[in-house]
Amino acid sequence: MPDRHEDRNLRDALRVWDAERRPQAPPFTAVLRRIAAAPSPLDRPRWPVVHVLRLAMALARAQLRIVPWLVVPAALLTAALAALAARVLGVGQDSSVVVTAFSSLMLVGVAVTVTMALSTAGPDALSLSTPLGPPVVVMARVTVVLGIDASAGVLASWAVASWGAGGGFAAVLAGWAVPLAVVAGLVTCVALWTTPWAGAVTGLLLVPFVSPRPEVETGVATVVGLLWEIATPTAAVVLGAGLLAAAAASSHRALASGATATA
Repeated sequence: MPDRHEDRNLRDALRVWDAERRPQAPPFTAVLRRIAAAPSPLDRPRWPVVHVLRLAMALARAQLRIVPWLVVPAALLTAALAALAARVLGVGQDSSVVVTAFSSLMLVGVAVTVTMALSTAGPDALSLSTPLGPPVVVMARVTVVLGIDASAGVLASWAVASWGAGGGFAAVLAGWAVPLAVVAGLVTCVALWTTPWAGAVTGLLLVPFVSPRPEVETGVATVVGLLWEIATPTAAVVLGAGLLAAAAASSHRALASGATATA
């Protein structure tokens, strides 16, 4: 049995043998120069606008297959109810009251449909593994839903204006279109970071604050139309766009934290 001294000699011999036959690594400066000279994978030519538009359309079509089909009938039903309410109120109420009621119902529909589209059940978990990333997917999905809401809202606004209620098409359209992004942005943030039902409740509570205030005394709380008192329509649109951008930008962390919590 070899003693401890012989074991040490054997290890030293093996270490020397390995050092003599090991391939020599290049110096650090040579590696650095090689990396600097190699083309970077990030140095890619910019995509042409046509290619970007095609990718955006493909992503939108993909979201149409994921968004619950009930979003479309919900948007149409809400728009029909809003138009019916405007028709009834237009008989004996001021046009500003008609716009307030119509806009409030339209914004309630926006809160509901956005919440439905951001449900955490089923295919939403796929957004964590898509090459485009959750921010792009969330923004595309919300854009698709808002497009459905806007299409139904424009048709309903045209119907209300054609009946002579609401003071004209522009006034009826602006009543719900200006605060549209504010409601959608806040609902998206809350739905992503908490639960979809909490986003819906937040949107419903927000509607009175962002609906246009009627010009006549109606006995309702003074919070109605608060957004229109503190911000211009342009500022309201910018605020809504900022909320949507913030929701999309934080969606990766929100979805990851939700997936960790449910694991």
